[in-house]
Amino acid sequence: MIFRNLKSPLLSKTFRSQIPSFGVLNHEKFQKKVEGKGKVTKFLYEFWEILYQGTWDQCVDAKMMLKYTIAQKKTAFMLSEITRIRKDLVKFIPFSFFLIVPGAELLLPPYLYLFPNAFPTTYLFDDQLAKRYITRDRKQMNSYRYLFQLMKQRIPSIENIRNNQDYNAKGLQELVLKHSHLFMTKLDYREFNSEQLVHLCKFLGMEFFRGTYTIMKLTKLFVNLPVYFTNLFYWLTRNPERRPLNSVLKNWNSLLPFPLEDLKKSLLLWQIKSHLRKLERQDKAFRLNGFGDNKFESIRQFARERAIPALVMQKENPEQDFEYSKKQFKRDYIDFIHKEQVFENLKIWYAVLYYERYHNRIVEEYEERVRKYLLH
Repeated sequence: MIFRNLKSPLLSKTFRSQIPSFGVLNHEKFQKKVEGKGKVTKFLYEFWEILYQGTWDQCVDAKMMLKYTIAQKKTAFMLSEITRIRKDLVKFIPFSFFLIVPGAELLLPPYLYLFPNAFPTTYLFDDQLAKRYITRDRKQMNSYRYLFQLMKQRIPSIENIRNNQDYNAKGLQELVLKHSHLFMTKLDYREFNSEQLVHLCKFLGMEFFRGTYTIMKLTKLFVNLPVYFTNLFYWLTRNPERRPLNSVLKNWNSLLPFPLEDLKKSLLLWQIKSHLRKLERQDKAFRLNGFGDNKFESIRQFARERAIPALVMQKENPEQDFEYSKKQFKRDYIDFIHKEQVFENLKIWYAVLYYERYHNRIVEEYEERVRKYLLH
């Protein structure tokens, strides 16, 4: 589907407070505009709202990026926003084709099928963005489990080492520094295969492209063409029988020819290194110029990009919530990596251990957000 289901219920104020304030379409205001209208009118209103407001927000974001770029004293939030807006502008260039050319929107579904991350955030409703964040956090959680198991396989003594430490952020920092040689030699991400690198990208909350996703989607489409036609025939003849689709995902990585696997690995490594360099510049700005924003969701997203997601416990007072979270993040991450000059590989495995330390809290908060999303 190109657009969201108009019958979806509104989000509660509590859940809406978790959505960033940058260019996102407000679905509640939109519903008030189309109240009492017919389905066709609602569809046309929604199309115009997405076209007009989304493009306007894109222009506002571009102006804001220019303002942040020329600022002499850049805060961590400014650099983070510059990165986000640049990503959206890159997505907007091909996406604008569907807005300018009459009738081109009919090609949008197959375009998004092949490139699911190509939809700019400024053209999303707030509940769609919330769903995107929930999906990202679920992938991060699953990839944490994969990487933690990989850590225990590569370093079997990690359980004994970890149990002998004070199980808090300070203890985890001492553990990582004391056994840094094990993490650097046994768990060097530059030696990972493509499947392991994909999990690392998901753990870092990255929007990435692996090079073979589109090939896989096209292969799945052509392999299942007979099944699609058969099921269409069953549907036309009102036959309840349906044939299941053939999966092409099983053992996909093991079937890749060596050159293709090598290219995929190089592509993923380039994106991870680029992502880590951007985070390093933002961390330096955080230490020198402060964070630069006073919203809890902003510092939470900032921490999520570093896979330090323990900043999820929300208090009744938003101002206290933000200040507490900012101090916690600075103490547990920013001060540590600056004082000890931690290498990027150690940052990753410190984040894995940190995630494991607060896993129960993270799961509890995630399930609560999913529950609010489904109920409201």
